[in-house]
Amino acid sequence: MQPTVRRRLLVVLASLTLAFLVADLAGWSVADGVRRAGGFVLGPVQRALAGVPRDDLAAVESENVRLRAVAAEQQHRLDELDRLDELLGSSATTGRTLVPARVVATDLSALGGRSVTIDVGSRDGIRTDSTVVAADGLVGRVVAVSPWTSDVQVLGGAGSVVAVRVGPAGTLGTVSAPAAGDAEPRPRGSLRLAGIAPSTPVVGDVVRTLGSVDETPYAAGIVVGTVTAVDPDRGQLTRSATVRPAVDPDAIDVVAVLVPTARSTPRPAAPAARTTAGGGR
Repeated sequence: MQPTVRRRLLVVLASLTLAFLVADLAGWSVADGVRRAGGFVLGPVQRALAGVPRDDLAAVESENVRLRAVAAEQQHRLDELDRLDELLGSSATTGRTLVPARVVATDLSALGGRSVTIDVGSRDGIRTDSTVVAADGLVGRVVAVSPWTSDVQVLGGAGSVVAVRVGPAGTLGTVSAPAAGDAEPRPRGSLRLAGIAPSTPVVGDVVRTLGSVDETPYAAGIVVGTVTAVDPDRGQLTRSATVRPAVDPDAIDVVAVLVPTARSTPRPAAPAARTTAGGGR
């Protein structure tokens, strides 16, 4: 019998017993009727409760605990499959060759930043300086590889600098961890955007990777984050800003390692457009 059912039956028994005692002590004529009705109704219930061995109840409770654990594990696997489907359908992976992976360990550096360990390695074709992404954007890059696992430096780690394009115009800049001597305070987990070309970023600008030769260590066009604040103008040629990462470093789970696709043939030359002396075509 389920523990919940037992508790409810006990409450009913206690309530009816109390009512019977009150009627009996008061000398009501209905006491005998209550006694007879109580025996008729509650007798089978009492026998049912008394007839369940304690060992059987313990076994049922143990089985319930096991089934709840199994259900929780199955739900966790379904959640992982949902995140994998989301990852495979995201703009970060569309049209790219990738190796799905799962984070199995994480570590905070004494110098700042985070690294994670994923459950794929050299036996899966993983190489150092490969781009690692989640469904929402850039996670970081592979910095060490063993046969079955790899270590990933998460975006914003000490010494990590990523070349980026900012906003619709694609203005060049770099993203890094906030510097210790930075004049502007930045929220925990945010990044510092430094401009390369004279420009002023705008709050809401999407920041994407510029890309590297042969997509190592960063493939082009991966979302890095969004500009959330622009530093005051102090007469400098370029403006710095605060960027909120697209991927929460504290909640990285299912990721993908992008397999670099090196160009094996020369890029074909294209003829320049002819122009007239007046600048027309």
